[in-house]
Amino acid sequence: MSSLRNKILSAYGYSKLVMLAFAIVVFADLIYLYRQIETGQAVTDFRESILEMRRDEKNLFLYRDYSSLDQLAVQADAARAALAGGRDAFVRVGGAGGLQRIETGLQRYREELERYPFRNQAEQAVAREVIRKLGHGLTEASGAMSRGERQLLAEATRRAGLTLLLAFAGVVALGLAGGLFLVQRVVRPLRGLQEGLLAIDEGRARTLPLPSKDLEIQSFVAAFNAMLKHMRQQQDQARRNEKAAALGVLVSGVAHELNNPLSNISTSAQLLLEEGETGDAEMKRVWLAQIDSETERARRIVRRLLDSVRQPRLHRHRLPLADLVQSSLALVNRQLPPQVQVCVGATADLEIEVDRERLHQVFINLIKNAADAGARHVTVSAQLQAWDADDAENGLLVGDPAVVAESAKAVRIAVEDDGPGIPPELREHIFDPFFTTRASGEGTGLGLYLVEEIVSEHRGCIVLDSGASGGTRFSIWLPFPKDHVS
Repeated sequence: MSSLRNKILSAYGYSKLVMLAFAIVVFADLIYLYRQIETGQAVTDFRESILEMRRDEKNLFLYRDYSSLDQLAVQADAARAALAGGRDAFVRVGGAGGLQRIETGLQRYREELERYPFRNQAEQAVAREVIRKLGHGLTEASGAMSRGERQLLAEATRRAGLTLLLAFAGVVALGLAGGLFLVQRVVRPLRGLQEGLLAIDEGRARTLPLPSKDLEIQSFVAAFNAMLKHMRQQQDQARRNEKAAALGVLVSGVAHELNNPLSNISTSAQLLLEEGETGDAEMKRVWLAQIDSETERARRIVRRLLDSVRQPRLHRHRLPLADLVQSSLALVNRQLPPQVQVCVGATADLEIEVDRERLHQVFINLIKNAADAGARHVTVSAQLQAWDADDAENGLLVGDPAVVAESAKAVRIAVEDDGPGIPPELREHIFDPFFTTRASGEGTGLGLYLVEEIVSEHRGCIVLDSGASGGTRFSIWLPFPKDHVS
């Protein structure tokens, strides 16, 4: 199995090998240049010895200075020593044949010098011409050697420079290849890991994707996803605990809500018993009407209570959103004061998979709540759009937006009103069961609690925007069917 550690260590070792290879090339180039410089030094020493030898030769023949003869012999020996010491260098410059001719000429030159003092004047005159001719030949040969040596040095320098340039280009190319390898195999998986974490933080994903098969990343992703799963299990347990606590609130709320109508029924019944058959008929009708009214009130409380605690099975159907909104308005219009106007905004040609009756309850409760709070204009609109995380940050988010955020598109249904708004200190509690700001006996406090439950059953969420100065908007986000997403 691949590993990020092995990839990084391999890239590090690879870079060190490339640097070592470059250092070896540079060292080899330096040795090569040093050998060429040594060759040049041997040729230069030979050239200088020949030139000194010719100057002493001139002094000997021009001024008849026989003391120069010893110096001349010393320079000739120095030239022979330079040849012997740099033999390989001379072979590289002038070849073996050229070296042989120089050695032969230098040997004859040395022999002629040794015999020169022991000859008569006529023989010396002939010997001078021979020595001059041999010296001139040696001078020409040394000059040719010097020119050849400079050419070789120039060629060696050019070759060394080209080698260094190619080595440098190779190092750069290999460095780029190593960098690309690290980007592809290390940086990109880490960037994918970062993007996955960001998606989870923004609520666009529920699990961390696996950006590569590297051992370290696989271990991290597996551990992180296991931690997320454990956290969700804890959240579910906490939610169940909250519901258990809410059950206690429910029981006390039921006792409180039913106590008032039952007390009124009991009082009216006692009055009827006390009056008997001789009582005022009109008062009896009033008390009976009160008993009927309070009985109906108790029945409504029980019905809403049952709706809030039972988990009915959803009957999902694909329905046109516009028809769903219109049918909900038809049901709620009869229950609204005449001064309240409900408008349907743009809903587009959208179809959603929902339980018709349950969604009716959502719209009815939200519109009735707006009317009861004092709103005079209520607008219902819908549009298809991607999940807006900024919208959730600016308002109060209720429910889990994970499924909506994972969808390419979602349905956003907005119910807006021009009512007095919701004070900031109450927003966190309006979805709690039995929480109400109305007078005792005028509301059960279960309307918004049911709205949240129904939206959660449809795997959606709610975003509440309300200012203390007025106006409230409930944005209901529902997943859009995948086969409808283009």
